[in-house]
Amino acid sequence: MKNGSSIIKIVALAAIVFMSTVCTAIADVLNIKSDAPTTYVVKKGDTLWDISNLFLDKPWLWPELWRNNVQIENPHLIYPGDLLKLRYENGKPVLDLVRDKSSVTLTPERRIVNKPAPIDLLPWDLIAPYIANDSMMDSDDYHILPTLLGDNTGSPRFASKDYVLAHKLPRDDAAYQVVRKEREVFDSKGKSLGVQVSHLSDAEINTTLSGERQIVRIMQSNREAKQGDKLLEAQAPHQQDLALVPAQRQVGEIVENINGNVLIGKQDMVIVNLGKRQVQAGTVFGIYQKGPDIEYQEKPSYALTRTSMMDMFNFGDTVEQPAYKVGELVIVRSFEHASYAWVTKTNTHLQGGEIIGKP
Repeated sequence: MKNGSSIIKIVALAAIVFMSTVCTAIADVLNIKSDAPTTYVVKKGDTLWDISNLFLDKPWLWPELWRNNVQIENPHLIYPGDLLKLRYENGKPVLDLVRDKSSVTLTPERRIVNKPAPIDLLPWDLIAPYIANDSMMDSDDYHILPTLLGDNTGSPRFASKDYVLAHKLPRDDAAYQVVRKEREVFDSKGKSLGVQVSHLSDAEINTTLSGERQIVRIMQSNREAKQGDKLLEAQAPHQQDLALVPAQRQVGEIVENINGNVLIGKQDMVIVNLGKRQVQAGTVFGIYQKGPDIEYQEKPSYALTRTSMMDMFNFGDTVEQPAYKVGELVIVRSFEHASYAWVTKTNTHLQGGEIIGKP
């Protein structure tokens, strides 16, 4: 058993060395990739994250790369066709911007400037549908929302331009969304993070009746509404101009894919178990995956169940593996007890349950 104890100590020491290396590596140091290009022409469809990822191991540090460049007054305003050149100044990397002048047409009556739209920080054309059509809320709050009761034809389903009876709408001057509960979401410890609701259509009050009843008109349907669907007061549009900040002491987990799919990959939207009190849109996390425990008696074998990485140094006859970084994600919207996050990078398939922490 002496040899077994020695092996356990060696593995334990390796785990400690690995975690120390991780803690050192995650310091916010501006490191240029060894294969980074010296020049790059911005293309339509690029994002700031994509471009920064060409030059940096930590793309969320892109403002640092451009901080000394007076040519780039606002790093958010980078356009297709711009040429970026990497150089070093006093040993520090800097990106220079070389921009073709916008074509200008002068007439006696007006001045026309032809300029493309600036590139986005993240691919909002892919992210926006999730932001617009899905959200999460407390289960109790959902159940007390006003309800669609029915129409004068006895139909159980409603589409655009249909008039439907509702009750207990709090404000006559507000715009509403018709929403439906898709499922309740729980983390790995069984804690409820709220219910996921989908946005079916918009609705506006047409007539207010007596007895807290209203007639609403269904507008701009994404899907058919049904009797029993709820009415939620419309929210302000989500702001897309994020400021990327790395997570510090926050630690959470990936709960599942937003659509409930078993496997999670790059550019998937996921639910994490951190709410708006812990994170904000733009927070960047590393994704960490821990292998199964190793039990050592006569010879090593994998344990049948996984244990929490928080108990990493509780060694006995069971050796817990360290957590390895396998990807990154960015928080794009936060709710009371959970958030939506965009997986920007992963080198393996994820299945939910992965730890997220400082990148």
